[in-house]
Amino acid sequence: MISGTVRILGKEGTYILWRPRIEVAVAGVSRDFRTVDVAVDTGFTGALALPASIIQDLGLTRHGEREVDLAHGQRTLPIYGAVVSWLGQELAATVHQVDGDPLAGNALLTGCRLTVDFRSGGGVLIAPLEQGVASP
Repeated sequence: MISGTVRILGKEGTYILWRPRIEVAVAGVSRDFRTVDVAVDTGFTGALALPASIIQDLGLTRHGEREVDLAHGQRTLPIYGAVVSWLGQELAATVHQVDGDPLAGNALLTGCRLTVDFRSGGGVLIAPLEQGVASP
């Protein structure tokens, strides 16, 4: 299982914006894993989204570009390959380069149960479903 914590991202009017966060171990071809604090984002269909500084630190290999739909319209983002230590397995994962917060998305969560207590300091729990975890 993977556990994390809910933090307050901010407010929008009278609504509090919650951000479930976990730590994910990510590596490039060197297999030198680094723990990255990421927000769990079920609106993101990819595996991981990381800023350029973390991608450079990890020495990830660029695999090209991909056009994606973002909240502010379509953009073309650089794509990298990585290895993720996820629920006791090492999985190949695609990383989208973004300017914002590091994210873990649906492709990484496939085959998992996500439980979030939406309150400040609330728990985040990711557990494999019985059929196992799929490669993102």
